[in-house]
Amino acid sequence: MAYDTIVLITGAKTGIGKAIRDGPDSSPAKSLTSLPTGDGSKVIVVKYDASSSTAAIELEKDLRDNTEITHLDIVIANAGILKAFGPAKDVKFEELQEHLLVNTIAPILLYQRTAPLLEQSKQEPRFFIISSTLGSNTLMDDYPLSLIAYGMSKAAVNFAAGRIHREEERIAVIPVQPGWVQTAMGEKAAVFAGMEPKDVPVTLEDSVSGLLSVFDSATKKLHSGRFWDQAGKEVPW
Repeated sequence: MAYDTIVLITGAKTGIGKAIRDGPDSSPAKSLTSLPTGDGSKVIVVKYDASSSTAAIELEKDLRDNTEITHLDIVIANAGILKAFGPAKDVKFEELQEHLLVNTIAPILLYQRTAPLLEQSKQEPRFFIISSTLGSNTLMDDYPLSLIAYGMSKAAVNFAAGRIHREEERIAVIPVQPGWVQTAMGEKAAVFAGMEPKDVPVTLEDSVSGLLSVFDSATKKLHSGRFWDQAGKEVPW
């Protein structure tokens, strides 16, 4: 990425959920602002709650009113949840609703409010959505986990990415699978699958390294409207 690249990331850190709810003065948010940065770089923390229908509007207003940011080069819609475990016959209305709100609707609303800022980019603007192969119909038999709320929400956001790509002439819109990662979310899924948490296959370091490579190299022509994993391989829908 160029040194003057401005990147917006939601769900940016373990424990960020509390910072999202409590705002930039919370302890988790302050831990973000204290992260080491390269020369000429800085971290700006703004409030964003993906479960709120007004979060993207408030985020855009905060950026315009309280920062010097006049454009964005990359947006990474990373905030997401995995809370419901079990088959379709047992899933609750509230679980379906919450997963679709956070994992599907929130990225669409985020796109709506950040697209004007991305349009001001002097680079090729890119909007990434952190998705999952659990939302792939083609790969459903490879991942026999009964996570219908989560899988539905990721399949739906993949469709949204493909649709937005076709509507956008300039902005690259790309869903990305980070791998089954050794995070709290990934370890919960492992326990549900009868595995040990330590057996989750992708380290956080490898996932991030791969994702950064995808973020750096992705283009509208070659990558937008298609589904990719952290190794730079295309994933079937």
